[in-house]
Amino acid sequence: MIVTQIAGKIQVIFGPMFSGKTTELIRRIKRFNFANKKCLLIKYSKDTRYNDNIDKSFLVTHDKQNYQAFPCSILEDVKEQAQNYDVIGIDEGQFFPDVVQFSEDLANQGKTVIIAALDGTFQRKPFQSVIDLVSKAEYITKLTAVCMVCYNEAAFSKRIVESDDIELIGGIDKYISVCRGCYNSDQNEGNSTKPSKTARHSHSQSAPSVAPLAVNINPDDHLNNDY
Repeated sequence: MIVTQIAGKIQVIFGPMFSGKTTELIRRIKRFNFANKKCLLIKYSKDTRYNDNIDKSFLVTHDKQNYQAFPCSILEDVKEQAQNYDVIGIDEGQFFPDVVQFSEDLANQGKTVIIAALDGTFQRKPFQSVIDLVSKAEYITKLTAVCMVCYNEAAFSKRIVESDDIELIGGIDKYISVCRGCYNSDQNEGNSTKPSKTARHSHSQSAPSVAPLAVNINPDDHLNNDY
């Protein structure tokens, strides 16, 4: 008896803020498009951070790359439409309550599902849906950013405004990416909302002399040459 194998799969791209997750998601979608695959890109409808002069149906990255997307807040709403596509990309996957079941169902139907998501909150607590996706995924990519305090490798997101809400969408006005030392340094000194103006922890690498929060720089620049 010959058993037909279903070629569906789940790919997860995760990491902190400003690590290039959306950029990588768009890159993969473009690659599948080039391979003549029908692709659907889904964005979280409440995320309109970078759509000031761009239609809100477009997914826009920190560095203003954009790609046509379908906005929604519940993935079940687009499940029927997704049947017509070979590859489905999902941005901000941590905010969709049904992302695990949606992704598993479509992968089991032979489709490729690519999810870009934060792996942890600003408190470094895991998003359970993302953890569940990892155990069901064929491919996992962990990205890092650049620490916006000392410019070392950054694996965490730091909130710089007063709010305990888990879902608080924002860019550099609300978050920075930080390394372990800068994250812990801020916590230990009792300043949980604003980073210091100098790198305050004892890395062997000395802190740069430029202003560490000159956030006009693009935190994703270090990724551009790779893609």
